[in-house]
Amino acid sequence: MNGTGHTTLTIWLLAARPVRMLLTNVIVVAGLLVASSCGIPVDNSTRDLAVDLPDALLPAAPTTTAPPTPTETVQIYLARVDEEDRQVLEPVDREIKGDGSINVILAEVFAGPSADEQDAGLVSPFAEGSAVIGTVLDGGLLEVHLDSLDGFPPDDSASNRLAFAMLVCTADQLVIGAEIDRVVVLLAGPDTLEAINVPVSDGEPPVEGAPVTCNNYQSFLPLQSEN
Repeated sequence: MNGTGHTTLTIWLLAARPVRMLLTNVIVVAGLLVASSCGIPVDNSTRDLAVDLPDALLPAAPTTTAPPTPTETVQIYLARVDEEDRQVLEPVDREIKGDGSINVILAEVFAGPSADEQDAGLVSPFAEGSAVIGTVLDGGLLEVHLDSLDGFPPDDSASNRLAFAMLVCTADQLVIGAEIDRVVVLLAGPDTLEAINVPVSDGEPPVEGAPVTCNNYQSFLPLQSEN
């Protein structure tokens, strides 16, 4: 070492560098040991940390529920036995789905009374076996097309005339929004539709295939039965 002390300072700096590197390595190793002891994995390369979320944490899926089918309240005729043991027509409300067409309304006549309506004393002469397969309205004349007469009571009976009264008077008096004043019933055949002779309870029997109106069933109407 000379009188200025330069040699002594150079040796000290060179000696201090290995010490700093040793301390740095010790700190790094200590950090790795601490991380390993805490259960934190140490990777040699980067990795994707994306995980699948539980269903409870996922956003709600969009719903595509279809809107409910609109309903409409209409009226049809059923029947009731009055105090004098006579069968008379009685209007009842029906909640129907669809477009409220004449076909749908008349189909409710064939369906007969519900359980609640039966408990209230309403009856129907129809049995299963007949269905409306179409209707045509032209200038006030309604054609009712049936697949068969199997659901009607036997011919020449009061119940048979009551069944036609329910069908004709529902169309003639209760269908709203359609100008109906005459009804003709056509039965489906093998190749075509054929008009039938509709039985009536009042007035002259119509000629074969002629239309009828609710006036042909006055004796079944409530107002008439009270006179």
